[in-house]
Amino acid sequence: MIVYGSGLSDGNRHLHENLPTVLAGRGCGTLKPGRHIKYEAETPLANFFVAMLNRMDVPVDRMGDSTGKLGYLSDL
Repeated sequence: MIVYGSGLSDGNRHLHENLPTVLAGRGCGTLKPGRHIKYEAETPLANFFVAMLNRMDVPVDRMGDSTGKLGYLSDL
């Protein structure tokens, strides 16, 4: 898995919401690639990192400001 993105969605206003983020790879078959997924407003990016850690067999439920695991990354 490779993540490419930015910590700011608007550099002029220093907004850290609606972040442009790309996840490439299949995560050892645990990800369904080739899709655009839009999550609810104010979903913490830390939820995304928790989901990635879980796919690497790191048993993490929360980190930082996460509110839980992120869904829809795979059909598994």
